[in-house]
Amino acid sequence: MQVTKRQTCALLAGALFFASQAALAQGASYPSHPIRLIVPYAAGGGTDILARQLAKKTGDYLGQTIIIDNKPGAGTVLGASEAAKAAPDGYTLLWGDNATFALNPHTYKKLPYDPLSSFSPVTLTVRGSLVLMVSPALGVKNVNELITYAKSHPGKLSYGTPGSGTPHHLAMEAFKLSAGGIALQHIPYKGEAPALQDLIGGSVQVMFAGARIAKPQADSGKVSVIAVAGAKRNPAMPNVPTVAEGGLKGYASEYWHGIVAPAKTSPEIIARLNTAFVKALNAPELAAWMANAGSGAEWTGSTPAEMQAHIGRELKSSGELVKSIGLSMD
Repeated sequence: MQVTKRQTCALLAGALFFASQAALAQGASYPSHPIRLIVPYAAGGGTDILARQLAKKTGDYLGQTIIIDNKPGAGTVLGASEAAKAAPDGYTLLWGDNATFALNPHTYKKLPYDPLSSFSPVTLTVRGSLVLMVSPALGVKNVNELITYAKSHPGKLSYGTPGSGTPHHLAMEAFKLSAGGIALQHIPYKGEAPALQDLIGGSVQVMFAGARIAKPQADSGKVSVIAVAGAKRNPAMPNVPTVAEGGLKGYASEYWHGIVAPAKTSPEIIARLNTAFVKALNAPELAAWMANAGSGAEWTGSTPAEMQAHIGRELKSSGELVKSIGLSMD
């Protein structure tokens, strides 16, 4: 039997109608079973703790448990790659950060995912800033004094980080460039704690670190905190000026986190997830928990479109920084 053009159009229209109805039905019944949230960091770390706090509250709003699945390795690449390959049904999500979406595409030659096309953004979740610490033995009390010291003692200062490609590393490299290319030698460690111990011991003289570990050491006089890396002051240390306030105008370096689903996840499911996560992010009890945590980080929700635009901007700025310092993780 020959099918006419009009009949073909009618069949296509019918197929599209039933597909759209199926998508709506899926969104209305979602979620019908537990959701897996891949966290590309080890259990027990700072990111894992944040994810578990938010997942529990969001699960309450969704009426389903959100199960944390830790997949650490390769600077978040392992976890992100698994999430990108998952079925776009809303039951596998990814908690990513600066490294996942903005840094890795520039530092890995063969990345098994694309930060813009492999995922459907749900919402930003956390943003915060590191603090700049120096050894008290240096005798510097602010950003301008540190820059002056570094310029008058070229190659004599070293800075510690939890590893190459971390926000701590990039924050310091951006600082060096903004200060006119001052010479500070990078010493990467396997975590913040050993880097901090060497700062206290004098093996390194400068480092960026989280407020949670920096504040106790500053209060005891073992280190001097002279600035905050972000565009605004860190709530955990409100009396510490930003780097820009300290004299390096225009400087700002922040870390951020967000949640995505695999690409092609239906808009209805993304909307359902966004509503639940943003509601949880605004819950008073989560705000109180974050304040008591002492990290100075802040919960920050967004629309999916806002997150997509944010990734695009960060991808561009990170690329410029990576190119200027010649960083590669391969």
